[in-house]
Amino acid sequence: MLGTGRGRMAGVAVAVGAILPIAIMADVADAPLAAWAADARASSFDAWRWAASLGSPVAWASLAIFGFGIAAAANWPNTARWMGAIGLAVLWSGLVDLAFGGSSAGASTAGAVACTFLLWQPRLWPAWAAMAAAAAVGRLVAGGSSGSDLAIGLLVGALGAPLAEYGWFTVAPDSPLRREADLRS
Repeated sequence: MLGTGRGRMAGVAVAVGAILPIAIMADVADAPLAAWAADARASSFDAWRWAASLGSPVAWASLAIFGFGIAAAANWPNTARWMGAIGLAVLWSGLVDLAFGGSSAGASTAGAVACTFLLWQPRLWPAWAAMAAAAAVGRLVAGGSSGSDLAIGLLVGALGAPLAEYGWFTVAPDSPLRREADLRS
C-alpha cells in the first residue's frame, strides 16, 4: 500500500485529515466526553467493560495466534500470513499504547486490527470501522480516557497494518501480503 503512489497519497490524506478532528476534540470535546464517561462508569454497565476488552492487545494477539494455528493446520498459507500481520499490528499498537497512553490496553490496538482487516477485506469496512469505534468508546468509558487520546491512538495504531505490509513486501517482494496470492516465501 505504501509502496505505490496511491498508497502514499492515502497516507498523507489520512494524516492531514486527522489533524483537524483531533484539534477540535482536544479544544472542545474532551471535557464533555470525560464527564459523559464518568457518568457512564458510575452506572456500572458491564457492556462497556466488554467493549473495552476489544482494545486489549492480549485479546487480539491470542486471536491472531489461534487463527494462525487454524490456518496453518488447514494449509491456508495466505490466511496464515494475514494472521501473522494481525500479530505484527497488535505488537505495533501495544507499543503505541505504552508510549502515548502509558498502558498496554487501548484504542490503538483496535485501530491496528481494523486496518489489517480493512486491507484484507475492504468491502467489509463498515464492520471493521464499527469494531474500532466500539472498542474506542468502551475504552473511553471503562478507562476514562479523553476523546483526543482515543483519536490519536486509533490513528497511530491503524498505521501498524500498512507498516507490516510494507515491511513484509520489503523483506519478501516475491511474496506480497495479499489474499489468494501464490506462496513463494
